[in-house]
Amino acid sequence: MKPKYERPDYVKNFSKPKNTEIKHINGRWYLYERATSYDPVTKKSTKTSGKMIGTITEDGFVPKKIKAGTLHDIEVVELGASHYFYEQGSLIRQRLQEVFPDIWREMFTIAVLRLIQDRALKRCNGHYQTSILSAIWPDLALSPASISRLLKRLGKDRKRIKTYLLSFDREADRFMLVDGHRLLSSSRYLDAAEVGYDSKCRYKPQINLLYMFSLGEGVGYPEYYKQYPGSITDVTAISDLLKESGRTEEHCTLVADKGFGSSDNFDLIVERNMKYLIPLKRGNCEVKGKVPRSQFDYELGFTYHGRSIFAQRIDCGRYTVHLFFDPYLLAKESADLLTRHERKNSALSVKREKELARRKKGNGRLTDGQLDALVPLELTDVLAAKTEMGTISIRTNRNELNSQQVYSIYKQRQAVEQFFKTFDCTLDYNASYMQDDYSLEGWLFLNHLSMSMAIETMDSIAAIGKTQEISLDDLIQGLRKIKATKIDGTWYPAKVTDKVNSLCMQLGLKLHSVDELVNLSRHSAP
Repeated sequence: MKPKYERPDYVKNFSKPKNTEIKHINGRWYLYERATSYDPVTKKSTKTSGKMIGTITEDGFVPKKIKAGTLHDIEVVELGASHYFYEQGSLIRQRLQEVFPDIWREMFTIAVLRLIQDRALKRCNGHYQTSILSAIWPDLALSPASISRLLKRLGKDRKRIKTYLLSFDREADRFMLVDGHRLLSSSRYLDAAEVGYDSKCRYKPQINLLYMFSLGEGVGYPEYYKQYPGSITDVTAISDLLKESGRTEEHCTLVADKGFGSSDNFDLIVERNMKYLIPLKRGNCEVKGKVPRSQFDYELGFTYHGRSIFAQRIDCGRYTVHLFFDPYLLAKESADLLTRHERKNSALSVKREKELARRKKGNGRLTDGQLDALVPLELTDVLAAKTEMGTISIRTNRNELNSQQVYSIYKQRQAVEQFFKTFDCTLDYNASYMQDDYSLEGWLFLNHLSMSMAIETMDSIAAIGKTQEISLDDLIQGLRKIKATKIDGTWYPAKVTDKVNSLCMQLGLKLHSVDELVNLSRHSAP
């Protein structure tokens, strides 16, 4: 028999809990309790409808409002962000269960909560109690004291941390991006917290966190890390990092930043038989006096992400320097130079006028020589000293690579810069408050888990072409608005706004039956 009313898609797709039924009344769709009883006289089962539970709308399920004086067992928890990262981190959960079978649930839960809620470990338990993760894995020990013990236990087992880091069977990359990151520490009890000097000019107790990234198209996936004392420079620690991670130096090409480009560092790299691809600072002796006058004087040109790049190859014997000219970079640097030039000339003019005004009153402050020096700078003189504007020079001992290959490989470092920007600014992991070395090691590993989830999420956003529209914070804030309501033992996803629903559709996130999610997750492997 054909139903009287055709169910719309949002009703067809609604995951109806057990012992319930959907009714259409006055143009709206409702969810009712349903009970089945057996009649011994007719020897048949009969259906009995119970009370109305809530309304099914295009935006989701809306629980029935509770009248004053009516008591129900009701619980509301965060669903969207926890659900998303639970599904997104399925491979991480699997690897954690294999390597840490006794504490993987606690580790995964802490990593997710620190990503979507608060970075402070002391508040993890409160966020856990209001997350759907507490229903998936009830009774986890996440009090501050329990987490403190977990960190020390985890930090004492670097061997298992290493096993986890090496458990991802990625193809052996010919190029590895290696970069160091400085973490400040105020603890007096950390052996690794030594006074060091970093690119931010901070001469304070630091920990040098060295990371190795696998190279991909627009992706710098964090593959391995190790901490070193703050007084240890990146280049001296690289060899140790490669050996511990199983990367042999002769099969690995180091892709680093300008900080590695000193003569002493190159001598050390060559001494250790390492292959490298490292940018040079402007004004270096290999490029000085060899910059073509115009883009048309370069040997070759190619396009990179829709931008014209011109290149010149300079053979230097055992290594090669590739000089690149980027018109877009030139335009940006020219605009910055002109802005600074105008401000400086304006300041000189103002200073000269003030001095002339003071001299008319007989109280000048500057000598005649100082006054004569207060003349506007000629733009041609300024540009004459900026012959390398718009250029990048890269040195490599991989002489078989052409200029386009070298440029494409180097530009992958942008993914590494995004990683540490997220590490510092988004997740606020730029300083450690751990008071012993074991806790610090455990803290760094939990940070690594959260960062791995964050990077995979940003890759997913990039895959749908929404990088300019959706940031990691946008995604988390939007998904956190999706709640789940538990009424008398049954879970229901709460109503969401059109904006949040649109975000879920873009990400391909489907909020299935919450009861199904909780029950399957609780009794199944990752």
